[in-house]
Amino acid sequence: MSLPRRSAVMVSLAVLLLVQEASAQSQGAHAASAREAMANYVVTWNRHNTAEWADLLADDVWYHETTDRVQRMRGKETVLKFFGDVVTISDIQWDVVQIKEMPDGTVSAVVRHVSGHLPKVNGKYSASFESFPAFTRWRKSGNSWRMFYFTSHKGSALDAMRKDGLE
Repeated sequence: MSLPRRSAVMVSLAVLLLVQEASAQSQGAHAASAREAMANYVVTWNRHNTAEWADLLADDVWYHETTDRVQRMRGKETVLKFFGDVVTISDIQWDVVQIKEMPDGTVSAVVRHVSGHLPKVNGKYSASFESFPAFTRWRKSGNSWRMFYFTSHKGSALDAMRKDGLE
């Protein structure tokens, strides 16, 4: 291979590596942005304002809690009807265990979900429940992230994790 040709190949490889690096950084920023939205979701929940909380849900959200055995909470209005009161009487904590950007621009995440029922007495919740794994999916709507899927049901979470490659 001649020297000019070798130089052209080396320059092409360097450009390719720079493009791949920029793409990886962009994807990392996308996941970081979604992670911030999930943290905001917890803060918003813990303010106990159902209208604010509902703003973080997609209109077509499917919210599947362990206690909802018939899986009826589909759509924002239905989720508010069946689950909105829970926002006013509990605190939650989410620890994002794993997060993955999907090819369609959405983000899937495995979370440790802890729910504490109010009121607190001597700094402790009257009851507390942990769901692990819990699973959530988020998509960008304009400049804001919206949750369009959540389950704290272990079997459903494991199925979703397998489907999205988060095992």
